[in-house]
Amino acid sequence: MSQTTIATDHKTQVIDVTAQCLSLIGNVKNGIAVFHLTHTTAALILCEHDAELREDFVKVADRWLRDLRPFRHAQHTNPNAEAHILSAFAGASLTIPIVNGALALGVWQNILLLEMDGPRQRTITCMTVESA
Repeated sequence: MSQTTIATDHKTQVIDVTAQCLSLIGNVKNGIAVFHLTHTTAALILCEHDAELREDFVKVADRWLRDLRPFRHAQHTNPNAEAHILSAFAGASLTIPIVNGALALGVWQNILLLEMDGPRQRTITCMTVESA
């Protein structure tokens, strides 16, 4: 198992972590890689890495649950219920095939970290399974 740490610097942020994830697969020629974010207020997704789309993600994260406020979770000490909810919907793990030593991503697919409660240090772990 390998891991990398990503430093986020905004409360809500979208970061392309494709290169960091690729570096975690080691010398596996063909198989699968499971990437897991070990946090409950951020997520990993596959999506196009486009500046305007990143802004749209931040907009959705900031506004989607606004009408449901206030939330009860840690209301006075750490009001981050929205981040937990958004993370649960987006997910913390991705499984991606490895083909000829590279991640088998589509033309517009990138691995993006969605930060929803930053700034923080985020850890991505990777477990690979090599095919015979």
